[in-house]
Amino acid sequence: LIALAEQGGSIVFQDRLPADVPGLSDIDRQRAEFKTALARLDLQPAGQVRVASVGKGKIVVGGLEAALDHLAIQREAVARHPGAMFIRRTHESGRHYFIANQGGKTMDGWYALATTAKSVLVMDALTGKVGLAPTRSMAGRTEIQLHLDPGHSIILRTFTDLAVAAEPWQWMVSGDPVVEIPGPWSVHFVAGGPVTPKEYRADKLGSWTSNGDPEAGRFAGAAVYETTFDAPGTGPWLLDLGRVCHSARVRVNGQPAGTLLMNPYRLAIRDLKPTANKLEVEVTNLSANRIRDLDRRKVQWRVLNDINVVNIHYKPFDASEWPMFDSGLLGPVRLSRMQP
Repeated sequence: LIALAEQGGSIVFQDRLPADVPGLSDIDRQRAEFKTALARLDLQPAGQVRVASVGKGKIVVGGLEAALDHLAIQREAVARHPGAMFIRRTHESGRHYFIANQGGKTMDGWYALATTAKSVLVMDALTGKVGLAPTRSMAGRTEIQLHLDPGHSIILRTFTDLAVAAEPWQWMVSGDPVVEIPGPWSVHFVAGGPVTPKEYRADKLGSWTSNGDPEAGRFAGAAVYETTFDAPGTGPWLLDLGRVCHSARVRVNGQPAGTLLMNPYRLAIRDLKPTANKLEVEVTNLSANRIRDLDRRKVQWRVLNDINVVNIHYKPFDASEWPMFDSGLLGPVRLSRMQP
């Protein structure tokens, strides 16, 4: 570490320097070298820390935040959000940020970046969309507006001196009014098994396992929910599918609108007709109900002849006592204007 500081690095030891060498191998020689190295450090008080100049760099000893302040290393504001995690890397014109909200609350607000940025691109790996981020300058720092739901992530690409051209990014935030799309819904099954359930009509959304068809209770696959609705004024709109079990592919007026894999199941819709818009939501469930049915009927579905699939206790896996899992579009499905 001292050799790294000699080459120009700034090394922080939190609270104190180490007191001894690790391990017992050749301990007398290692302790002698350790004491010689420590003797080279002339630590001098510098505010709340102690600092020793070493070659082109320095050694800083003290509280972590005080040491970072001494080195003028700014904290990323996103770190204040409970559960937020990020990785930061440089590129030829600025920095990349990968930000993931692993907490239970939405990240919503303005966050200062610990880097100078003339412009920032938002890149959503889930949808492939890219846009110019809303930014502002406050107290000499670039702030970016974020709206990141729990479990979701985003990539930022900052540019130190370049003003990039791109369509403005718009976070999917619901505004007023919120209108429920009531249906009725026609539901037909398009892929899966073991037997394709019958088509049915739903005046109220719910799990297809409760539609009265026993085949639906053991079905694993996809079903399309279809209805029509009128546009509530002018857009752009935010379509919220409510509860989905467990992934959805959405088409509006015959055109793909997006694929949704996790909560919240929301997407932006730009163009709607004043009346009679056709909404198709193709929902694919998990395989749990089908596996449950196979084990209840004692069907041998495991491939290998040894234990092959086990439970958490490393005992033979058996899903016959599982409860039936909800499947399909449970809603409620709502439409609202997106906030500007």
